[in-house]
Amino acid sequence: MGDIEWQPDWDVIKHDLSGRVREIRMELYGEHGGPMLASALEIPYRNWVRYESGASMPAQAMLRFLEVTGTSPHWLLTGDGPKFSPPRGPA
Repeated sequence: MGDIEWQPDWDVIKHDLSGRVREIRMELYGEHGGPMLASALEIPYRNWVRYESGASMPAQAMLRFLEVTGTSPHWLLTGDGPKFSPPRGPA
């Protein structure tokens, strides 16, 4: 009997993540701002639609999303804590 290994529910994780990227898009770009955000991310709009629908977002697109929107990586992945990262000072 014994050891049952915990397996994450990837469908739930992807659903939650897609909801949070949509929430950020709505807050920063509005209801019809998907094309503007896709342009800022330098990706085709159809790709953005897929990400909001639960498709896996490649790391490069995710990192660009964090950079462009200022979203907190911890919040994006978990939904916990502040939604946006504090502004960074001069380097």
